Amino acid sequence: MIRRLDFAMKFLWVRLDFFRSRARTRRRATVARARSCNSTLFVFMSAMMATGATTTTTTTTGAARAVSARRGTSMVATGTGGCALVRRASSRGRRVGRVTTTTTCASSSSVDGKTAIVVGGGVGGLGVASRLAKSGFEVTVLEKNSDVGGRCRSETFAGGGEGYRFDTGPSLMLLPERYREQFTSVGEKMEDYLDIERVDPAYRAHFGDHTTLDLLYDIVEMRKQLDDIEEGAGGRYIDWLGRARASLDYGVAAFIERDANSILDFVDLSRVGPLALAVNPLDLLLPQFNQMAKYFKDERLRALFSYQELYVGLSPYNAPGVFSLLAATELTDGVWYPKGGFTKVRESLNALCEKMGAKVRTDSEVAEIVTEEVPGLGEQKGGTHTGRKVTGVRLKSGEVLSADVVVANPDLPCVWDQMLDSVGEPGKKESEKLDKAEYSCSVLEFNWCLKKEIPGLLHHNVFLSSDYKGSWDRPATPADFASPKQHNFYCHNPVYTDKTCAPEGGSSIMVLLPICNLREQEEICKKRGVPVPTETEMVEAGRQAVLRRFKEAGHGDLSEIMVHESVTVPSEWREKFNLKHGAVFGLSHGLLQLAAFRPPVRTGIKQLDSPVVDGLHFVGASTRPGNGVPLVLMGVKVVHEAIMKEQTA
Repeated sequence: MIRRLDFAMKFLWVRLDFFRSRARTRRRATVARARSCNSTLFVFMSAMMATGATTTTTTTTGAARAVSARRGTSMVATGTGGCALVRRASSRGRRVGRVTTTTTCASSSSVDGKTAIVVGGGVGGLGVASRLAKSGFEVTVLEKNSDVGGRCRSETFAGGGEGYRFDTGPSLMLLPERYREQFTSVGEKMEDYLDIERVDPAYRAHFGDHTTLDLLYDIVEMRKQLDDIEEGAGGRYIDWLGRARASLDYGVAAFIERDANSILDFVDLSRVGPLALAVNPLDLLLPQFNQMAKYFKDERLRALFSYQELYVGLSPYNAPGVFSLLAATELTDGVWYPKGGFTKVRESLNALCEKMGAKVRTDSEVAEIVTEEVPGLGEQKGGTHTGRKVTGVRLKSGEVLSADVVVANPDLPCVWDQMLDSVGEPGKKESEKLDKAEYSCSVLEFNWCLKKEIPGLLHHNVFLSSDYKGSWDRPATPADFASPKQHNFYCHNPVYTDKTCAPEGGSSIMVLLPICNLREQEEICKKRGVPVPTETEMVEAGRQAVLRRFKEAGHGDLSEIMVHESVTVPSEWREKFNLKHGAVFGLSHGLLQLAAFRPPVRTGIKQLDSPVVDGLHFVGASTRPGNGVPLVLMGVKVVHEAIMKEQTA
């Protein structure tokens, strides 16, 4: 297997070497033109052009995209039974093309009379349900909790927290066009359901030396800020951002909008050619720390453009460089906010489902996905096919529902652990394999109701330790929080944008403090020879560490103005949302758990690939393409297309 992987990578490198040399020549010529121009904006646009970009699959978000416009663009994103979003841009000389957007309805093959059951009403479940219902399926969504949305929600807390609202799951909206596409795919307009606004500045970074820096959309101002910290950093930032944007554009086209079904996808030039021409493949594959070190000497700047690994449960030392696209998303597409909080996203997706005719049942926990053996099917399909097909589900209450298609939205490892016993030995082996996989961190989530607003906080804030490397070690015991240690954490302060989330003059502060997931904590404690601490002990130590950091940063003692606190701990993430090991971002996103290697694994290597059951599909954070609402929605589109192809063949 290793030899095949090695051969594939060498083969890719040889095929791309010639094309990369041509791209370098083009880049040198463009950079030379940029250097002769005094306009900072032209320098930025030239850096973007220097990536060799001639075709992209990005979408437009108005003013936020002015800094990342492209020429020669043509994209068609289609969903069978939905609508096609078509973008075209002119390609005339060196001018940036004018982008237009039109919506046309796509026809579908009839699937009338066929039934689909969606297990779990999270973002992925609601998204695929509305698409399937629009396509003609009779759809039922089964959610075990009392409401839908999964982690996508806003909450209020009784017992002193009345009047304060918190986004306790997703709290920043990235790639809003991907949300919009979910609505256009079924012939609706997002604006009729959801009102969003751009958050400006995108973030404030609070460094360990108690300095701050705002992430600005204005390129001139951002460049000036960076040059004040490190001479020449502003220009290098522009270069890095252009390449990071190229990673986003071409990476999405190659491995997200198109499903990965074989290891040979990595040497398919129709997929990887444009990406490799735009960005050095080594920059994409090596740890992000290596990439940051090439551009910035100041550790604060390295931290600033790599802290986004918090969102995927990685660190700059184990995250591949391709994850620079996370920062590119924030700084070019912008960071957005759904007015009224993320509960509005949940409510909108649910309303869309119901309008399309899907039935949504809450308090309906699924105990088993029922399958049956079909004689000769395994031999006919080959590979890792189990020879089985889904027939429906059995609820915990004992009720059995039949279906032609079952889409599982809970955390994928938990589906194999808890719901697929009928698959037999292949299912058992898959469950054991996933138990050994790499998982993201867990978090302690603190929701604090404060009497006052904190003037030094923006809407989104990230606190970064002065110990750039050590701060990425996840705390496993209370001792790991001891003073004077500083930790990386995220702080959501929505009252900066939306005064309705707290009583007048107050604020609702949500802090996400990354810690070990439950399995990782047990392993570390065993290695250290210490008992596994209680969650109460971890909460107390974590709270003190965060309060200490706020005080050191000059924001005062928040405990003195706190009227209520609610905390979510790893075991709650595990139990309420079916997250294995309490890993809040699901499976981690290392190189061997991306694209074709992300479950259900489809490499073409039988020893690696996941079992196949006809009619069974997966959506959510731990399946392809990965974690985060926009990625989950992109995965929904791919799965819907696969189901339509399968059921109308």
